Amino acid sequence: MLARLILALEVIAMGIALAQELYIRNLPNGAKLIVRPREDTYAVAIHVWFRVGSAYEKYDEKGIAHFLEHMLFNGSEKYPYGEIEKIVESLGGNINAGTSKDFTYYHVEIAYPYWRTALEVLYQLTMKPLLEEEMIEKEKPIVIEELRRGKDNPSNVLWETFEKTAYKVSPYRFPIVGFEETVSRFTRDMLLEFYRNFYQPRNMAIVVVGRVDPKEVEEEVLKTFGREEGRPVPKVVIPTEPEQIGPRFERIEDPRVQKAYWIIGWRAPAIAKTDYYALIVLDEILGNGRTSVLYRELKEKGLVYSFFTGDMGRPRDNMYVISATFDPERYEEVKGRVLEILREVYESLTEEQVEFAKGRVISSRIFEEEKVDSEAYDIGYSYTVAKDLDFYRFFTNNVKRVRKVDLLRVFERYLLKDNYVEVLMVPSKGGGG
Repeated sequence: MLARLILALEVIAMGIALAQELYIRNLPNGAKLIVRPREDTYAVAIHVWFRVGSAYEKYDEKGIAHFLEHMLFNGSEKYPYGEIEKIVESLGGNINAGTSKDFTYYHVEIAYPYWRTALEVLYQLTMKPLLEEEMIEKEKPIVIEELRRGKDNPSNVLWETFEKTAYKVSPYRFPIVGFEETVSRFTRDMLLEFYRNFYQPRNMAIVVVGRVDPKEVEEEVLKTFGREEGRPVPKVVIPTEPEQIGPRFERIEDPRVQKAYWIIGWRAPAIAKTDYYALIVLDEILGNGRTSVLYRELKEKGLVYSFFTGDMGRPRDNMYVISATFDPERYEEVKGRVLEILREVYESLTEEQVEFAKGRVISSRIFEEEKVDSEAYDIGYSYTVAKDLDFYRFFTNNVKRVRKVDLLRVFERYLLKDNYVEVLMVPSKGGGG
């Protein structure tokens, strides 16, 4: 039964792999165009990716990448404030953006007859923003309020504390939204400098997935993004986090919580590295779905209310985490059981478990990329963050190559060491609610 399942998935995956042909062009100004034409859909996703995020900021710029994302929606040369969203929504489309520590991207998903309009809208949004002084001052209190709301959210506090504990040198230790004292001091000159440095052709990729003709897309891109001047991109040195010796632990007491919230994490292979594919398969075994070991041993047995596993998908200083919520008095029991489970899986792992997990990973990938926006995201992420389109193109093949010995190596190099990071949030005495 299992052999037939794996064979069927391999046949499907081979078909998908053959279909994953990308139309790639390096524009004269240094921009990258990546088109994935698809005849199986009537939708189109257009993404514009920039290789810049909060990790690229100087200290007095903390929060500027996120702030700039807000500002780009405040009017362009062609479209006044609010007009871009109206245009996209009137055509039944969706427009949004996201800022992370490693990248920023802007995207539209729309029916294929309107892809040219979507492209023009994203061109105006990203290449022709007004960045007016008046709008900057109006945006500051909005972003500061968002920052304050984050501090009022125990989950945000938990994760920010985890990253501050895990990273002592890397800029990953700082929150994406920055700090009130930095955001309040942003000037138009600061925004323009950051914008001109990183929002330019040599630091960007235009990704188009869906029912389009690649040559027609290239023609339209040359008329828009292709007209912009390419400039040297400032070299930003992101320091590597030193090796951690021994465990780190932080305890937070918070009157707003009634349960214990816990994160434990280990250094992990960087995205797209050889060991990363083994980590993905191992995560499938440990924590993905009702068949996973942690679900059976923690959730079904009533030790935890909920749990999550996964890595942070980073190109450097990546981490693999397990988080859970449970009754505060069960902390030692839950932690002990998690560490036991890791050792038990390491000692009892079988090739059959590995093959079954690989099949699930491949199947999930196939279903995920049926959506044009998901596939565009994977392509943009591969080019911008992994800096290797082969991460997208050969993901399935690389997962298929994973063997039991690869998972054991990941255990030994990363998860069985005691240099983990822990953050525990518990109700403060007399708190709750």
